[in-house]
Amino acid sequence: MAAKILLLVSLFLTFAFSVVGWSVVINALVKSNQESSYVKSVAPSGTIVDLNYHNIYSACSVIAAACALLTTLCLISAFSQFSSIGRKQRLLRLQAFLMLFGALWLLATVIACDVLFATRSTKITATFDGIAVSQSVIQQMEQNIGVSPEYSKKWYLRLCAILPWFAVLFATFSGLLLLHNAKNTNNYRSTQAPESEKIARTSNEQLA
Repeated sequence: MAAKILLLVSLFLTFAFSVVGWSVVINALVKSNQESSYVKSVAPSGTIVDLNYHNIYSACSVIAAACALLTTLCLISAFSQFSSIGRKQRLLRLQAFLMLFGALWLLATVIACDVLFATRSTKITATFDGIAVSQSVIQQMEQNIGVSPEYSKKWYLRLCAILPWFAVLFATFSGLLLLHNAKNTNNYRSTQAPESEKIARTSNEQLA
């Protein structure tokens, strides 16, 4: 009973941080679009500004997909604990392996996102009447409007780089607990078999 409660708590925490994980990615996409629109709106008339931040948002999109997978797995695993599925070893093992796969997938993506967050920045290019604007002018414009291209200075990207780590941690813990429960289910069955044999032998002796 204690192991089941621990598993349900771990699944709940995995679910919560997975929801937080894809939520912060959606928030980051909204904030970046707002910032991009602001930069383009304050640019001088006739200036075409292009902001390229697709590298980190590709990684963030994969984080959202991995978190969505973990969210679904948590719901399935939690409901299975209150049904006969939670007593089937093969299904418990399948849930455990899928949970650990999701945790590993999210781990690899979060590491890639953190590397981009720490080392890269938005690539900003601009043209004025078809003529490319120099980077020195663009940097001066960035300072004037108070917008930094560095990913590490954007708070909404910082959330994407930090919070999914908790989903990785609890998903790994949940996967290990599911494996542990699967082994206990196997042990339960192996101990039940000799007991049924003893009952059958006793009944046979009484009949004899």
